[in-house]
Amino acid sequence: MSFDLPTLYSLLPRSSTPTAPLPEVGTPAPPLGDIDLADSRPTLVAFVRHCGCPFAEKEIKLLGAACAANERLRVVVVQHSDAETTGEWFERIGGPRAFPSPSHYTLLPDPDRVLYAAWGIGLLGWTQMVNGSIMSALKALKDNEGIDLGPTGKGSWRWQNSGGFAVDGQGRVRWRKVAGDSSDVCDYAQAARTVV
Repeated sequence: MSFDLPTLYSLLPRSSTPTAPLPEVGTPAPPLGDIDLADSRPTLVAFVRHCGCPFAEKEIKLLGAACAANERLRVVVVQHSDAETTGEWFERIGGPRAFPSPSHYTLLPDPDRVLYAAWGIGLLGWTQMVNGSIMSALKALKDNEGIDLGPTGKGSWRWQNSGGFAVDGQGRVRWRKVAGDSSDVCDYAQAARTVV
């Protein structure tokens, strides 16, 4: 990891919106900006880690594979950098090529992390961000899939946790997961099976 200004800034303390309780399975999903989650289209909502995190890149690949297997499925990727940084990161990691078409995904920047908090996705502790098993998972991801640490996006914050949800066409949560640590990726194939 190189320690340029965005990387150093990604480690500094910040204020955060209080985290709401996780939405229960079977209950209406919290609001998600202007996106209508009750428009009859099943949706995977992915609150990913910071731009540059290899585990966020891995989740984009898993989300694309879920869409390729399920034509009706759409994905909303929530990222906590601004729109420009999020778009550059998504292009850099091959995000558009991971999905069957642009109609299958929406990038939703959340630089103030209010959506993360509203959906119950809080912060990581020190040992949840880096420890021996996370470093082993990082090495395995690099060795087996060629996914490595990338440049830290402007506005990224390494303490922000990640998680995912499956929401049915009526806007109800059918699956949820909050990461146990920074290397804990969601099984989006399993999530998709709950809504398609």
